Amino acid sequence: MKLIFDPFVLSGFASAFIASLFWMAAMTKFEITQAYPFMSLAPAVVFVIGIVFLEEAFTIGKVVGLVLIVLGLIKY
Repeated sequence: MKLIFDPFVLSGFASAFIASLFWMAAMTKFEITQAYPFMSLAPAVVFVIGIVFLEEAFTIGKVVGLVLIVLGLIKY
C-alpha cells in the first residue's frame, strides 16, 4: 500500500491520465487513421529526451530503429 503513494507512482498515474485526455481531444479533431500513426513517434521522442536529458548511450541500433519509425510515418 505504501508503494501506491510513492510520488513517482502517483506522477506516473497523473501523466497517464493527462495523456488519455489529450488522446481523447485528438480523437475529436482528427480521424483515427490520421492521428494513430503519430503515436509511433513516442519512441522517437523518448530517444531524443533520453540522450539530451538523461545522457543515455547513442547507439547505431537505436538510430536504425528511429529511422525506421520515421520512414514508416513518411510512407503513411
